[in-house]
Amino acid sequence: MPDALSPVVPAGAIREALQRIFASADFDASERNRRFLRHVVEETLAGRADRIKGYSVAMAVFDRDASFDPQLDPIVRIEASRLRRSLDHYYLTGGQADAIRVIIPKGGYVPTFTAREAADRMIDLPSVSPAMLPPDPPGPADGASIVPSHPPPMQGRLGRLHRWLPWHGILILVAVVVVFAVWRSGALQRSHDGQAETTRRQGPAVVVAALEESDAEATRLHLGPGLTREIIAALSRYKNLFVFGTDTSLQPVPGSSADALARRLSADYLLSGSISTTPNRIRLLVSLVDAKTGRHLWSQSYESPLIPARIVDTQAEIARRVVDSVAQPYGAIYDDRITGLTGGVPEQFSSYECVLLFYAYWRRTERALYPSVRGCLERTIVDDPDYADAWAALALVYADQVRFGMQPGSIGPDPLGRALPLAQRAVMLAPDAPLGYQAQHLVFWLRHDVEQSFAAARAGLERTPGNAELLADLGGRLCLRGRFDDGLPLLTEAFARNPGQPTIYRLGFFLAHYMGGRYEDALTEASKIDQRDNRFTHIVHTIAYAQLGRKNEAAAQLDLLLQLNPDYGSQVVTDLQDRNVSPAIIRAVVDGLRKAGLNVPNAGI
Repeated sequence: MPDALSPVVPAGAIREALQRIFASADFDASERNRRFLRHVVEETLAGRADRIKGYSVAMAVFDRDASFDPQLDPIVRIEASRLRRSLDHYYLTGGQADAIRVIIPKGGYVPTFTAREAADRMIDLPSVSPAMLPPDPPGPADGASIVPSHPPPMQGRLGRLHRWLPWHGILILVAVVVVFAVWRSGALQRSHDGQAETTRRQGPAVVVAALEESDAEATRLHLGPGLTREIIAALSRYKNLFVFGTDTSLQPVPGSSADALARRLSADYLLSGSISTTPNRIRLLVSLVDAKTGRHLWSQSYESPLIPARIVDTQAEIARRVVDSVAQPYGAIYDDRITGLTGGVPEQFSSYECVLLFYAYWRRTERALYPSVRGCLERTIVDDPDYADAWAALALVYADQVRFGMQPGSIGPDPLGRALPLAQRAVMLAPDAPLGYQAQHLVFWLRHDVEQSFAAARAGLERTPGNAELLADLGGRLCLRGRFDDGLPLLTEAFARNPGQPTIYRLGFFLAHYMGGRYEDALTEASKIDQRDNRFTHIVHTIAYAQLGRKNEAAAQLDLLLQLNPDYGSQVVTDLQDRNVSPAIIRAVVDGLRKAGLNVPNAGI
């Protein structure tokens, strides 16, 4: 009888499979989750599977000390969930043909090793040993997710049966399970043309076709494969998208077109293009189409200097510009997906669609959308508790009860007290995603912890350099503090990266012109702000018109402001102070409002 803790699949083959995973660009796990995976595999191969618990993993992988309490610190559960998603993505993309698959079953951290072709060979059917079978469902300390879940029924039964069934009975049971798993894997692979296991996709699926090289110099420099890889890597940072890996794009079926590739994968979007050169320039023409209908959605050309010594940096910069236009909030995919969404029934929305609805609300702060967005997000964090963007979006929505008086009193006396843990949870779930930091930035700002607010935004930018929303938020609030030299460059970069983002961010440009006495330029910036439900839209128009002596236009805008806030004259100073606006800017705004005819009492400003 074999050793109870040794896997049936040879250890050498398992280690080779692990190295293949680590070497693939389609395995998108963080460095510490790679350590996590290597640790549990090596412990299992060494016969110590019974020691793989949340406590031991926390100490060995995540540098926790002996005081670690998994009830208070869910780091292992969270990272295990991420690791499972990374493995799922790998086996749906570059790892489809791997002979051995390494799986971390839900309910524990002990890996299983499955020979994909076992059923075809009809030998070595039990691809895992009895020791590899999942144990009974763990207690809260070793659970696989934050919200308690039940293990698959077969796992629970096997975990109980293996204590008393004879060895040959165990093998039979394992063989049955493995054959079923292999059959299911093969069935999924065979049905990939129509299915591609879409149930695992949180958002739309995007495939990047290998970019065509239009001339000999582009071919000599390998610009097509290089830029294709860079675009896929940049797209993969957007966790709301399901992005097929580089092997899928660069090793298509012979004779298959890009359209056929997208159909075979059941992709939602196809990004394709061609790259050409001149003696000193690179030119990329790229298009996004609806992969199911062939409808053209977006196209753009990009140029950059051709400097062979800097070709890697050049490709990375072009890829960033392409992906910013396509994938970020208010980009081409957003514009397509949002069509008709605001008129739908939120109760029927997917988690991704709820976050998409949030962005529709956030773009113009539309009061009519607020109840639907809030309810949709509240359902999402229950149904999809690992979806970090949903937690962050809900934090921002709760903060708007303070910022703009949305549904006052409906979430208790301390909306910010409820928003902050949501924002912190978002950062904990996805420390490399920007929206959680954006939520922390706003919540700390509204709590008058200005330096902590700025620190949160900067922490997010360290994780996601160049994120347009964080750049705009931080730049705009630096301008509110009167720090135009610091804030304006951030705003300028934000709009260069994402011209379609919320126009209220242009308030920083407005204030710089207004405080400099450039009222015509200030009015030009005011005219670009389109948030009709936001009182600051009407304030900036009112004070710019008033300073220019255009009394009728100032009076009309003031009337719109008072329709939203009839008593704003008595509230303006405290309202601006609550937003941490510098005293000098408050005095200048009050001056403009008074010139427009608003009665603002003296309040020591």
